[in-house]
Amino acid sequence: MVFKRTPRGTTILLLASALVTLGLVEINGSGLALVYAGVGLFLYYYTARLVLQLQMVSVNRLEVLREHSNRISEIDTMNVSLTIKNSTFLGVSTELLDSYPNYFKLKTGSNSVIVGVPGHGQSILEYDVEPTSIGKNDFGKVHLTTRDLAGLLFYERDIPLSSTVEVIPQAREAVRGSLTAIAVSDYAGPQTSKKKGEGMEFTDIREYTYGDPYKRIEWKSTARTRQLMVRELYAETPLNVMILLDAAPSMAYGERGKTKLDYSARAVVSLVAYLSRRGDFFGFTLVQGNGPAKVIPIARAQLQIGRVFLELGRLAPNPTNKGRLDQGVRRAVQLGRLKSRTLFFVVSDLETRGDLAALRQLVAMNHEVIIVSPYSPLFEAHHLKRLDRMIYSINASQQWKERSKMVHEASRLEISLLNVGPKDLFPQLVARVEEQRRRGGS
Repeated sequence: MVFKRTPRGTTILLLASALVTLGLVEINGSGLALVYAGVGLFLYYYTARLVLQLQMVSVNRLEVLREHSNRISEIDTMNVSLTIKNSTFLGVSTELLDSYPNYFKLKTGSNSVIVGVPGHGQSILEYDVEPTSIGKNDFGKVHLTTRDLAGLLFYERDIPLSSTVEVIPQAREAVRGSLTAIAVSDYAGPQTSKKKGEGMEFTDIREYTYGDPYKRIEWKSTARTRQLMVRELYAETPLNVMILLDAAPSMAYGERGKTKLDYSARAVVSLVAYLSRRGDFFGFTLVQGNGPAKVIPIARAQLQIGRVFLELGRLAPNPTNKGRLDQGVRRAVQLGRLKSRTLFFVVSDLETRGDLAALRQLVAMNHEVIIVSPYSPLFEAHHLKRLDRMIYSINASQQWKERSKMVHEASRLEISLLNVGPKDLFPQLVARVEEQRRRGGS
């Protein structure tokens, strides 16, 4: 057991030593009184130490259990409960500090308290926190500090109680139970394809040809013209959409909860909810860190939304490890079940022009590639006041010149590159989806 002295304890020891020394130097009667006073202080100090040693037996056998949700939405409040169990007969009082994740903030209660635990009993500590950002977050250790009653000594113990919580982005439009396009897009309402075939919406009447299904015969027109006539319908054309999110360190730079990665993740969640309600096929690819990109193959199922939610809840951008966009594209091609012509969204800030070369393979495979790029100046100026925003715009003019070159290079590769800010990230995604639908789908 290693004890540490407080400044008060150090002062007591120095004073006791000084009194004993002076008492031994004095030759008259007062010297003996000084020695007694010094010895009394020594006894006081070591008695406090002995009592603390007894308490340490209980402190070292304390068991701490932490309970909390494993997965929450970014708008939820999470309750954290700590149970401190004492298996000894001696009650103990200790200072407890629970290390909740860095990107959470305390809402109610306290994670640092003085707690008394009775012998063969337990105490429970509860507090509420709320996330400030999405992704994977780790709890840290529980730190215990026990002091003697006089405040002369203290003892510290760290309990390695690690646990994880995943914070998923919230698609507010989907939660409200309304089509997201109605709120944020100019393309509200059903969109029909230029293709004709099996569907629900009537477009024309024509003469029967061999092979037409009998159920499409229009009997009133047949009776009027005395020729077999069939109904022509607009074909229902579900889209095939793959969304690639680049969780590069540059995407996570800035104030947590307001980074390009945070806004992009929310837009992705809203988009997959929108695609699901429209009956489209969609998949998701996440590029982050040095490991292989995570690929959710293209499918059409209610469970598909949950799979995307889970991957976004595990976002953990590493400032030293930048995921490779080309590797993510290759894995999406290999594992994503891309069909003949897939609408391929790449959500990335493209901080390096070399990232564009990784997308040539998709163009060569006749996929429609659209880069939705959160443009740094639009995000950084979004939270500035009017005058500061004007000054920032002037300073960002040089950065825009470089960006224009990248847009031109993407156009040369037959890739659309859209520079977006926080407010138009999701509307641009929906607009491109509906534009593809009107052109005939995938």
